[in-house]
Amino acid sequence: MADSATFDEPSLTDDLERSLATVVRLLSDRAMAGDVAERCGYDLPPASWALLEYLDAHGALRVSDIAACHGVDVSSVTPRLKRLESVGLVSRERVATDARAFLISITGEGAHALESVHAARRETLHQAMDGIDPSRVASATDVLGRIANHLSPAPLTPADR
Repeated sequence: MADSATFDEPSLTDDLERSLATVVRLLSDRAMAGDVAERCGYDLPPASWALLEYLDAHGALRVSDIAACHGVDVSSVTPRLKRLESVGLVSRERVATDARAFLISITGEGAHALESVHAARRETLHQAMDGIDPSRVASATDVLGRIANHLSPAPLTPADR
């Protein structure tokens, strides 16, 4: 295991931060999102995919809980959830103990759509890694997983990574 003093070298951390920021920006780019949408057959904005990812990882939630976890107002998340519901990717069910509240959950179609997005992203990554030694990819995967686990306020499951 590496000594923590190894990471006192600012350029190593600087390079990692810049590289991660660039990869995130490129994967979130409109053109990339459009390409992924075209390949997976679902034309949704990245924020909608983030909602589906969250519901897939956490199960059925109230709209207010979803909004709070994304740091937005209920009025901001409701139209996006309604769109996802209208295309059959999420379902809405009344809370038995509170007739005013609904639980939102991902549907089978939503899980299928999410997997098709993951497949499109994997294809993009596979192309981007062409010519890279697989052992280096495995090492990078391990490092990024450890960083994600350290940064996460709650333990991550394989579905979260």
